[in-house]
Amino acid sequence: MALGWIISTIVAAILGTTYAVLIASMNKKVARDKKGDIDFSKSDIYFHWTRWDYVIIIAAIHTFLCIMGLLLFLLRGDNIDSPWIQFFIHQTFVFSLITFIWFITRIAFVFKGIKARWSDEFK
Repeated sequence: MALGWIISTIVAAILGTTYAVLIASMNKKVARDKKGDIDFSKSDIYFHWTRWDYVIIIAAIHTFLCIMGLLLFLLRGDNIDSPWIQFFIHQTFVFSLITFIWFITRIAFVFKGIKARWSDEFK
């Protein structure tokens, strides 16, 4: 039975949605141009420490704790049939992927903002 996978999917959906709402709620502070694209020259939010950074850190800590839980149950002798192993494998995969994507996106937005504000220095 895949009880661990099911519980992990529910937990990932709840946490992922909560994190996404926290990050998406920052969009009201983003300046946009006439086409609806982000105007990086007027949006200061990407140059400040925001809740996006806190969410990335929390997701990374969650991932690390899931890796430690997985290691603990593997050292105890459990195998893939254990709901705990299933739970921690799924959580580790999902949140390491989410954390990586959010981190890369955050860095990309900062670099786009730098390029928009100081483009004359990059020519």
